[in-house]
Amino acid sequence: MISPVIGESFLSPTHPVASAPLTSRPATALPRARLLLLTAATGALLIAILTFMVLRFAGDLRGEIRQKLIERDATVLHPFAAQQLLESEAANSTLLPGSVAALTAVLKSARQPGMLAVAVFDEEGRTLQTVPSSMPFVELPWEDFSVLLSGDTISRYHPAFPLDEHFTGLAPGTRAPVLEVLLPLNGGGIGLLAGFARYYIDARPLTAELAIIDQRVNRQAAATLSIGSGLIILVLTGAHLGLRRAQRTIAERNERLMRTNFELTLSAKASALGQITSHLIHGLQGPVAGLRAVVADREGEAWKHAAAYTTQLQALIQEAVELLGEERSQAVYELTGREIADTIQRRNRAAALEKGVELAVSEKFSHALDNHRSSLLCLIAANLIQNAIAATPRGRRIDVSLIKGEGLLTLAVADQGPGIPPEIQTRLFEPGRSTRPGGTGLGLAISHLLARQLGGELALAHSSPNGATFQLRLPLA
Repeated sequence: MISPVIGESFLSPTHPVASAPLTSRPATALPRARLLLLTAATGALLIAILTFMVLRFAGDLRGEIRQKLIERDATVLHPFAAQQLLESEAANSTLLPGSVAALTAVLKSARQPGMLAVAVFDEEGRTLQTVPSSMPFVELPWEDFSVLLSGDTISRYHPAFPLDEHFTGLAPGTRAPVLEVLLPLNGGGIGLLAGFARYYIDARPLTAELAIIDQRVNRQAAATLSIGSGLIILVLTGAHLGLRRAQRTIAERNERLMRTNFELTLSAKASALGQITSHLIHGLQGPVAGLRAVVADREGEAWKHAAAYTTQLQALIQEAVELLGEERSQAVYELTGREIADTIQRRNRAAALEKGVELAVSEKFSHALDNHRSSLLCLIAANLIQNAIAATPRGRRIDVSLIKGEGLLTLAVADQGPGIPPEIQTRLFEPGRSTRPGGTGLGLAISHLLARQLGGELALAHSSPNGATFQLRLPLA
């Protein structure tokens, strides 16, 4: 078993190599928050751009459809008025093209359903006649006159047309939707401008059509916006989860790399430590044996404790000498499960008796291990049992078992102490993590490293207020 004094000087928690892995995990918290914020900001920006584009497209589409519907009546009335003018001129050969009598032929349109009023203007834009005749005579505005001179038609939709200002007998403030259509009139069938016509048409059916078109466009825009936003959220969520997964993978690999570097450094130092330990153990053998001889015959309680400590120290030195001797001699032999269990019992019985706890070692293991693996297994067991003895109150029990199953040897050490606090469990096998006041956690760190060197895995199998259980799973192949 490795001396605690040597272990503490070699793996001090303040050592830069041992403390390096302790700072690797918290660094990932801030990038995760930034990643979430960046994803949310990107999603909000994309949804805002999509909303702007959809609303703009919907507005353009609505305006185009509305304009087509408003101009529909002008498209129908223009050839109809030209036909009326031609028929009037053909029926009365004495009428001059463009005369007042010929132009007033279009007034017959006032009798059509939905037509509110018709006005006829000469080629100068002056009012010639209106139906109904009570309408005030108003000349064409210059802006409209210039457009009509170019041969184009004009259509205006008035959602709240002031009827009381254009028709008599109506109450003040009377409003209604009206479609205003202005047409150029060509006389004589030769394309000469003869005059103009203005129509006021009941636009309530048109208003209903425009409302339906607005509802459809709004529904389509809302559906497009909802689907687009959903797709953006779905894609960004997938991208965010993928980045989080990649970030976790990188963090885990980085931590494994740091731990591997730590263990490689530890292994390199352990090799150098073996040489130092060999020299130190050789130099301590004589002085410790002499010290034991001096204090063994002394009387008094203090001397008895000193003798016990000296005996324990001599046992540790002898154990280290045996382990180093096996490494140097390269002797190969095997130990049965019973022999391994007896070794574990013998090496730890004295410490258990001194603490006043019962140590029970059992084995259900018929397989044999080579001496090198057996020695390291006993060393790991000793470190775990020492921790269990420290954690278990006087009068309680520590159970150690060796069980073979599924190509594995399982060493379990169960104490009846207070358990391992949750905040320590996640980084239990790092130096500096201990539940004992003044403890360094080096025993578990060294045991975990030795388990890895054996190709096994040391883990906390169970922890509760009634005790903790550590398991070493070692492959037998």
